[in-house]
This record gives sequence, C-alpha cells and structure tokens, in this order.
Amino acid sequence: MTFKLSIVTINYNNLIGLKKTIESVVNQSYREFEFVVIDGGSEDGSKEIIEVHQSKINYWVSEKDKGIYQAMNKGIRASSGEYILFLNSGDVLLDDTETLNKVVLNLKQKGLYYAPIFLSQNGIIKNRADYPENINEKFAFTNTICQQAIIYHASLFCDNFFDEKLKYISDWKMHFSLFKRKTKFIHLSTPFAIYDLEGLTSKGDTKYTSHKERLKTQFLDFFLHFLKYYGTNRRVFIRLLKIFIKVD
Repeated sequence: MTFKLSIVTINYNNLIGLKKTIESVVNQSYREFEFVVIDGGSEDGSKEIIEVHQSKINYWVSEKDKGIYQAMNKGIRASSGEYILFLNSGDVLLDDTETLNKVVLNLKQKGLYYAPIFLSQNGIIKNRADYPENINEKFAFTNTICQQAIIYHASLFCDNFFDEKLKYISDWKMHFSLFKRKTKFIHLSTPFAIYDLEGLTSKGDTKYTSHKERLKTQFLDFFLHFLKYYGTNRRVFIRLLKIFIKVD
C-alpha cells in the first residue's frame, strides 16, 4: 500500500507522553497514513506500550541511539509515505477527527508545509503559535518553526538528513538549509497538532543550552548570514564570545 503520509514518533523514557501520542494517532478516524515509532531503548515501559498497539503501528524499533536527530533520521529511512510528519512523544494530533483528512488533502507540492500550532503544558493548551504566511530569509535565520507544525515532502530528505552532531537545533539548521535551497515553504491555515511544552528543548536550562547551540551554529555554518542579521548587535557578539570561552 502506498501512503500519502508517514507519521513518525520518536521517544526515549517518556512512557506517559508516548502513550498519549500513540493513542492520539491510532484513534484518528482518517487512516490513510503510515505510523512509525522509533524508541531509543527506553527502560520505563515504553517498549511494552508500543507492543500493546503494534497492530496499528506499521514499523517500530526499540534500540539505543545517539539522540533526537539520529532517531529522526531512522524514522525518515523507515518511512515510505509521500509526506512526513514528526510527532514526538507527548505531542498529539487535534481531536477533530476531520482535521488530519483536511490537511492531507491539501498536500500537493514538493515542499515544506507549515501551520499554526497549539502549545500545551500539563495537558492544558496555553497558547497558539502562528507563523507568517510568507517566510523570508530573515525569519528563517532568526526564528524557528516548531517541528510538529511542519509536514515535509519526503523528497526533501533524499541524501539530506538531520545533522546528528547537533543535540538540540538540527531542525532549525535543516529548515534554514532548505530555505537556502529554494524549497517551497507553504502555509496551511489549519492547525493539526498540539506541541507538549514538557519536551526536551522547552525546559529551562535545556532551552538556554539550545539557544547557545543555535547561535554557535549560525556563526560557524552561516557566517555571512550571521553578520547580515546580527552584525550590529553587540549583545549577540558578547554572548557568542562567552560561548567560545565557555563562560555562562
């Protein structure tokens, strides 16, 4: 069977979040999608939850990996859908049973689709993140579109994977690199997912560390763009200097 969409869920020792995500996906009334679950060798019962639902999961694996982006790359390689949506453990699709169907019907181009997304904490929706209808270079370089708000055409990953050397912001690097390659960024008006703010890069110290990683990557990998958008910002240069001399 050829699938229009592959939904990829990655997980590591997040039993409660994984259970919530799996139930959200398998309970969708729209079923013309492939479900791929990549677990990093969890020891909290996550594997057992996957096994309970394995009849509705097209592919799954539970084995040690080197982090988020290696797991996501595994998910890409395991997927056969024309489009790919990453929905990490803790994140859920909207309850509206027609939402996914409406979104999939709008997927027609070889590009990156992005939509508004709801943000939740402790199971309560706190906010909604909206993005410009047209993404320009400045926005792509200085902002991040939430991973769970994006659906990729699978061709974008042909010999092109997430940078596994990065721990937190390889998705930002991927998106900016795709923008520089003239990839189409196509705005969808209908939200289709809820992002769990308890995720790794949303937490206090980790969020700060991810910001440092992005600043360093911007400087080292996209130096001319760094100068273009931060060249007159003294605070950014001071922060970058502290990063290189390892001063918090």
